[in-house]
Amino acid sequence: MKALFAVFVLYFALGSMAYATDDLLSKDIVVYKNPECGCCKKWINYLKDHGYIVTSIDTRNVYAEKERLGVPEKLAACHTAVIDGYVVEGHVTTRDIERLLLFRPDVKGIAVPGMPVGTPGMERGDSREPYKVMSFYDRGKVEVFVSHE
Repeated sequence: MKALFAVFVLYFALGSMAYATDDLLSKDIVVYKNPECGCCKKWINYLKDHGYIVTSIDTRNVYAEKERLGVPEKLAACHTAVIDGYVVEGHVTTRDIERLLLFRPDVKGIAVPGMPVGTPGMERGDSREPYKVMSFYDRGKVEVFVSHE
Protein backbone atom coordinates (compact mmCIF):
# COMPACT_ATOMS: atom_id res chain seq x y z
CA MET A 1 0.00 0.00 0.00
CA LYS A 2 2.86 2.39 0.81
CA ALA A 3 4.45 1.67 -2.56
CA LEU A 4 1.17 2.43 -4.35
CA PHE A 5 0.82 5.70 -2.44
CA ALA A 6 4.43 6.65 -3.32
CA VAL A 7 3.75 6.01 -7.01
CA PHE A 8 0.57 8.09 -6.77
CA VAL A 9 2.43 11.02 -5.15
CA LEU A 10 5.28 10.81 -7.67
CA TYR A 11 2.82 10.73 -10.59
CA PHE A 12 1.10 13.93 -9.45
CA ALA A 13 4.37 15.66 -8.55
CA LEU A 14 5.83 14.98 -12.00
CA GLY A 15 2.60 16.00 -13.67
CA SER A 16 2.56 19.31 -11.80
CA MET A 17 6.21 19.88 -12.65
CA ALA A 18 5.47 19.30 -16.35
CA TYR A 19 2.78 21.99 -16.33
CA ALA A 20 5.05 24.43 -14.50
CA THR A 21 8.02 23.87 -16.81
CA ASP A 22 5.86 24.15 -19.95
CA ASP A 23 5.76 27.92 -19.44
CA LEU A 24 9.57 28.01 -19.18
CA LEU A 25 10.27 26.16 -22.43
CA SER A 26 10.92 28.07 -25.64
CA LYS A 27 7.92 28.49 -27.91
CA ASP A 28 9.79 30.34 -30.70
CA ILE A 29 10.31 28.05 -33.67
CA VAL A 30 11.55 28.65 -37.23
CA VAL A 31 10.17 26.32 -39.92
CA TYR A 32 11.74 25.89 -43.35
CA LYS A 33 9.25 24.55 -45.90
CA ASN A 34 8.23 24.45 -49.53
CA PRO A 35 5.61 27.19 -50.13
CA GLU A 36 3.14 24.75 -51.75
CA CYS A 37 3.31 22.01 -49.12
CA GLY A 38 -0.11 21.56 -47.50
CA CYS A 39 0.98 19.20 -44.73
CA CYS A 40 3.70 21.68 -43.68
CA LYS A 41 1.03 24.36 -43.34
CA LYS A 42 -1.08 21.97 -41.26
CA TRP A 43 1.91 21.22 -38.97
CA ILE A 44 2.54 24.96 -38.53
CA ASN A 45 -1.14 25.47 -37.60
CA TYR A 46 -0.84 22.58 -35.14
CA LEU A 47 2.17 24.31 -33.53
CA LYS A 48 0.30 27.62 -33.32
CA ASP A 49 -2.71 25.87 -31.78
CA HIS A 50 -0.31 24.66 -29.05
CA GLY A 51 1.02 28.15 -28.30
CA TYR A 52 4.14 28.19 -30.46
CA ILE A 53 5.32 31.38 -32.13
CA VAL A 54 6.17 30.24 -35.66
CA THR A 55 8.40 31.98 -38.16
CA SER A 56 7.77 30.25 -41.47
CA ILE A 57 10.44 30.51 -44.16
CA ASP A 58 9.40 29.38 -47.63
CA THR A 59 12.16 27.92 -49.78
CA ARG A 60 12.23 25.99 -53.02
CA ASN A 61 15.34 24.17 -51.78
CA VAL A 62 14.45 22.87 -48.32
CA TYR A 63 17.10 20.15 -48.77
CA ALA A 64 19.81 22.83 -48.67
CA GLU A 65 18.49 23.85 -45.23
CA LYS A 66 18.46 20.21 -44.08
CA GLU A 67 22.08 19.83 -45.18
CA ARG A 68 23.09 23.13 -43.53
CA LEU A 69 21.42 22.08 -40.28
CA GLY A 70 22.90 18.56 -40.29
CA VAL A 71 19.77 16.46 -40.84
CA PRO A 72 20.83 12.96 -41.95
CA GLU A 73 19.43 12.14 -45.39
CA LYS A 74 17.79 8.94 -44.13
CA LEU A 75 15.74 10.99 -41.62
CA ALA A 76 14.48 13.58 -44.09
CA ALA A 77 10.85 14.65 -44.12
CA CYS A 78 9.09 17.55 -45.83
CA HIS A 79 9.93 20.41 -43.44
CA THR A 80 12.75 21.29 -41.05
CA ALA A 81 12.51 23.47 -37.95
CA VAL A 82 14.84 24.97 -35.38
CA ILE A 83 13.91 25.65 -31.75
CA ASP A 84 16.22 26.66 -28.92
CA GLY A 85 19.32 25.30 -30.69
CA TYR A 86 17.75 21.98 -31.70
CA VAL A 87 16.69 20.78 -35.15
CA VAL A 88 13.20 19.28 -35.45
CA GLU A 89 12.64 17.36 -38.68
CA GLY A 90 9.21 16.38 -39.93
CA HIS A 91 5.86 15.82 -38.26
CA VAL A 92 7.00 15.79 -34.62
CA THR A 93 4.40 16.26 -31.86
CA THR A 94 4.60 19.21 -29.47
CA ARG A 95 4.87 16.68 -26.66
CA ASP A 96 8.07 15.27 -28.17
CA ILE A 97 9.43 18.78 -28.80
CA GLU A 98 8.74 19.64 -25.17
CA ARG A 99 10.43 16.42 -24.02
CA LEU A 100 13.49 17.43 -26.06
CA LEU A 101 13.55 20.93 -24.55
CA LEU A 102 12.89 19.75 -21.02
CA PHE A 103 15.53 17.02 -20.85
CA ARG A 104 18.02 18.74 -23.21
CA PRO A 105 19.85 15.61 -24.40
CA ASP A 106 23.22 16.05 -26.09
CA VAL A 107 21.82 15.60 -29.61
CA LYS A 108 21.65 17.74 -32.74
CA GLY A 109 17.93 17.18 -33.07
CA ILE A 110 14.98 14.84 -33.44
CA ALA A 111 13.15 13.62 -36.52
CA VAL A 112 10.07 11.78 -37.69
CA PRO A 113 11.29 10.37 -41.01
CA GLY A 114 8.85 10.37 -43.91
CA MET A 115 5.23 11.28 -43.39
CA PRO A 116 3.50 8.75 -41.09
CA VAL A 117 -0.30 8.86 -41.15
CA GLY A 118 -1.74 10.23 -37.92
CA THR A 119 1.16 12.52 -37.06
CA PRO A 120 0.42 16.26 -36.74
CA GLY A 121 -0.30 17.57 -40.22
CA MET A 122 -0.76 14.05 -41.61
CA GLU A 123 -4.16 13.27 -40.09
CA ARG A 124 -6.41 10.87 -42.01
CA GLY A 125 -9.50 10.50 -39.84
CA ASP A 126 -8.81 8.02 -37.03
CA SER A 127 -6.03 6.21 -38.94
CA ARG A 128 -2.65 6.10 -37.23
CA GLU A 129 0.58 4.39 -38.20
CA PRO A 130 3.07 3.40 -35.53
CA TYR A 131 6.28 5.38 -35.87
CA LYS A 132 9.50 6.28 -34.12
CA VAL A 133 10.96 9.68 -33.36
CA MET A 134 14.68 9.45 -33.94
CA SER A 135 17.42 11.52 -32.33
CA PHE A 136 20.53 12.36 -34.30
CA TYR A 137 23.98 13.64 -33.47
CA ASP A 138 26.62 15.77 -35.20
CA ARG A 139 28.61 12.75 -36.29
CA GLY A 140 25.73 10.86 -37.91
CA LYS A 141 24.75 8.61 -35.00
CA VAL A 142 21.00 7.93 -34.95
CA GLU A 143 18.92 6.27 -32.23
CA VAL A 144 15.30 6.03 -31.10
CA PHE A 145 14.17 9.03 -29.04
CA VAL A 146 10.63 7.74 -28.46
CA SER A 147 8.29 5.19 -30.07
CA HIS A 148 4.65 5.84 -30.85
CA GLU A 149 2.97 2.46 -31.23
